[in-house]
Amino acid sequence: MFDHPHRPLIGVTVGRDVPDRPSVLRLTENYVHALTNSGAIPVVITTGLDTAAILTLVERVDGLLLPGGVDAPDPHPRHYGEETQPATVVDENLDALEIVAINRATRLGMPILGVCRGCQILNVALGGSLIQHLQPGTVNHLPHLPLDFQTHELRLTAGSRLATSAGEELVRVNSLHHQAIARTATTLRVVGTAEDGVVEAVESTDPDQWIVGVQYHPEELLHQPAHRRLFDDFVTACAHFAAARTTERNTSPCLP
Repeated sequence: MFDHPHRPLIGVTVGRDVPDRPSVLRLTENYVHALTNSGAIPVVITTGLDTAAILTLVERVDGLLLPGGVDAPDPHPRHYGEETQPATVVDENLDALEIVAINRATRLGMPILGVCRGCQILNVALGGSLIQHLQPGTVNHLPHLPLDFQTHELRLTAGSRLATSAGEELVRVNSLHHQAIARTATTLRVVGTAEDGVVEAVESTDPDQWIVGVQYHPEELLHQPAHRRLFDDFVTACAHFAAARTTERNTSPCLP
């Protein structure tokens, strides 16, 4: 565990458990483990809140995590100008929550980590588009395997945040997705691909803004240092953001 002088609060967006239990909110426990083991305090931000409440919560946390998971819904394709295809299952309430949260967090310069669906909605919220359903190819991106099983290679761009945190440019990752990034948002750049060219990782084009999206599930691979360090790097960035914001508030002139 990292011992930060200020343990950052990280907002984690949570939607309904679909499709079998639509009245149940769900967050995979390993996200909590990943954040707390790296020294953060997770704060759940759920669907059902109005916009003002979402903005209030985002403004009080130090980072934003957009999770994915088994049977996680897809971002609605209307956000990138397409009709819904048969394989696409949506949760518009979760879309609304995450798009508001992403927009506010990016304006604040807050660190953001998107995982699987979280990577997809991050790209969509910032103006990108998705492949609604991946066709069978050389890599099976939706295998029926345990989530801690590494199914394919991830090739990382030299000098990217991910390559730096991983300590190498070629790692193996798990996979649980039937959609992927098509057009990358203009404020993001592709920094990781699978062997078949499918986008597996993006990050901000602004080197001063910590924004990373990964299509795989590093929270299920914490036994691997390369994946554990991603959360360490994220939480450290959130701690620095919190410290900088505290300093700014303390040095701002008081109104008479």
